[in-house]
Amino acid sequence: MAGLSLAYYLSQSPLRDRSILILEREAKISNDRTWCFWDRKRAPARSEDVPEMVSRSTPFESILFRSWDTVSFHGTTYTGPIDMGDYQYKMLRGIDFYEFVQHELAKYPTIERKQATINRIKDTPQGGFVIADDEPYIADYVFDSTFLLKLDQPENHNLLQHFKGWVIKTELACFDPRHPEIMDFRVSQHGDCRFMYVLPFDERTALVEFTLFNDKLITEGEYEVELRQYIDQFLKPGAYQISETEYGVIPMSDESAPEVPSDHIVRIGTSGGYTKASTGYTFQRTQRYLQTIVQNLVKTGKPHRPAPWFARRFKLYDSIFLNVLEKHRHPADDIFTRVYTENPGRVFTFLDEETSFLDELRLFTTMPFVPFLSAFFDVLRRKIVG
Repeated sequence: MAGLSLAYYLSQSPLRDRSILILEREAKISNDRTWCFWDRKRAPARSEDVPEMVSRSTPFESILFRSWDTVSFHGTTYTGPIDMGDYQYKMLRGIDFYEFVQHELAKYPTIERKQATINRIKDTPQGGFVIADDEPYIADYVFDSTFLLKLDQPENHNLLQHFKGWVIKTELACFDPRHPEIMDFRVSQHGDCRFMYVLPFDERTALVEFTLFNDKLITEGEYEVELRQYIDQFLKPGAYQISETEYGVIPMSDESAPEVPSDHIVRIGTSGGYTKASTGYTFQRTQRYLQTIVQNLVKTGKPHRPAPWFARRFKLYDSIFLNVLEKHRHPADDIFTRVYTENPGRVFTFLDEETSFLDELRLFTTMPFVPFLSAFFDVLRRKIVG
């Protein structure tokens, strides 16, 4: 996703006439994943003097599979709709993204794509050096989305978001296409953070996904048992068929991931630290960061993406939240119930890292005080003392 997105933004810039090579291990011809994310609704500019749109929507609006103005939530003390304010919840299928980007890139003869496995990436005085299927390549810049985080350093918090989902077609009309369920905690928690989400396509078709936040994977059979129990107990579908399956593992880690580790190599996507540690959301952040990189390449010839110093506070917030989950300081289902129900609208701006410090303080007052204060001091100990 990161590599194809970057290639797309380059193709839409004055850099489209440069020699651009995409090395991809897989052909990407199947619907192997789904990206879901919240984003601001489209809106007109605030005044005639402000040409920018209020919306930061991606260029992939035309291929969205679904979008919703309202989402539902089932927590410990609240069941019902969540006020999303100026946001929508959006769903993009992998196959639609792949086909759209590949169709656009095919318009430019300077952009080449090869299916190959990366053997080595190295910085040299002449440029970024890559060996793929034993073939050497060199470029002014290598954008790498293959680098794996360590996820084992004791000073960091290293959880996983892992999930298995089924697209099911049901005998009975049991879904409301207008209201996806983004978190349903009516599943046994087993000391973890476990929930279901249901994205309805129509009254008889939906993606049902079982998601966990913890530090260990479970067996394939355990995912399926939880899915079947939830579908039978809460959805009441009658007979149903599984038409698609997806599985994924996303690191929820506050490990430092340098975006530019050397002169000619830039790490993108999860490899570059684009995944938000506290949520696992990556798609929208990747789009925003890559657009900035391309803009800087056009203006300065360098891909650096400087981040404001004060914006680093969000990394501290992520670490504190991961510490609460890792140390089981407070039940996760109650934390999410509080953050979504007591911070209508604000929570999505906060997770997009666009809130003011005052709004952040207001959100923090809705969280259980002692567990988060304990986590704060433990984070300082681990990050500073070691």
